[in-house]
Amino acid sequence: MQLVLTFIYIAVIGAVLFCMAALLFRGDGSASSWAYFVCQGTVVLWCASQILQLMAKTGGELTAAFLIGNVGICFVGSTWFYFAYLYAGRKLKGVLKFLPGAVSFFFYLSVLTNGWHHLYYRDFSLERVIHGPLFYVNVACTYFFTFYGAVILYVKMGPKHPLARRLVVASVLVPVALNALYLFGFVAPSFDITPLGFGISVFLVMMAAFKYRFMNLKKELAITNEKLLLEQERNRIAQQVHDTAGHTLTMIQSYMKLAEVSAGKENFEEVKGYLTEARQLTGQGIKELRESINMLREEAEYELVTQGVMQLANQMKEIPVEVTVRGEDSKVYSHLSKTVYDTVRESMTNTLKYAQATKMDVVIRFQKSFLEVMIADDGKGCESIQDNNGLRGIKERVQKAGGTVSFTSAPGEGFLTRVKLPV
Repeated sequence: MQLVLTFIYIAVIGAVLFCMAALLFRGDGSASSWAYFVCQGTVVLWCASQILQLMAKTGGELTAAFLIGNVGICFVGSTWFYFAYLYAGRKLKGVLKFLPGAVSFFFYLSVLTNGWHHLYYRDFSLERVIHGPLFYVNVACTYFFTFYGAVILYVKMGPKHPLARRLVVASVLVPVALNALYLFGFVAPSFDITPLGFGISVFLVMMAAFKYRFMNLKKELAITNEKLLLEQERNRIAQQVHDTAGHTLTMIQSYMKLAEVSAGKENFEEVKGYLTEARQLTGQGIKELRESINMLREEAEYELVTQGVMQLANQMKEIPVEVTVRGEDSKVYSHLSKTVYDTVRESMTNTLKYAQATKMDVVIRFQKSFLEVMIADDGKGCESIQDNNGLRGIKERVQKAGGTVSFTSAPGEGFLTRVKLPV
């Protein structure tokens, strides 16, 4: 039995370490990443202590095993809480900065000093271990931090990925449930079954990570920053529309009042002057509003990449544009829609200006790990490609999205732009 249990605990430790290594490559070195790794480290210590307890032959060896294990028992809840809080983008303020950690440290200190007060373990020997009141208070605090962190993650992940957040919440509840069953005597195995829950938990977290993008912090940060910049620009344009419309309508109303007064005095020259001013102001206002609205439309981020590309293709009246889609478009690629839209739009502009082409082809390939766009025309081509503002703009946008771009051309063979963007 001891050999079987040792194998189980080693397997759980290996699974946790593998999960930590795999997620390390998906993280961004942020505080939330490190909080998660520390939390998983406490699980490793907890499981390792179980092996040491099985091997303990003396009271000193048993004490060492429990001191190692209690690092996990005392700190797993608070580190999970810190991870959930930071992952959700919340700032730790005031008492939240130190209270969870201070609570965990207090309970671990009570473990270290148990020989003086016997409040954490009432009886501690090779024959038996009886928990004291401080142990159960620690368990209650750990459950509270764990459940509270699960709620924060559930809210953070939102309703768009219901299965993902169920997996994450289940990864928290399974080890907690097994721990409660073991501690409070609902089941009576001869060993602590909590590490088995951690093994199941790791499997659930890995499913959420690789199938539903949980803990893909690099991408989440990039998407969040891009959306923030877009939102700021939209707000600026919306304010511009508001100001233009407000000013124009207010001035027109003023001219109408003045024209009404002049009409009452039968001063029709003044009426004509006010109406002329109002007409000119109206024309200028319409022009400014149209420019603002066009800017807003250009900055819009489509839910699907193909939406923006098809709109551009339909707007092109001078030459036909054929769009070919390979693979399935979905919201997984939506954060790339603006980059693709701007790239295709600039390529169309360059074709109309310089290529003397009779048609264009746009091919979009949707793959699991990348999105590829190829834009080609049958124009006159060129012997050497000049790095003008348009091409530099395409390079900058693609590189900002983490992708690569290449341009190919030859006299009489048209122009080809190839873009590859990571998903």
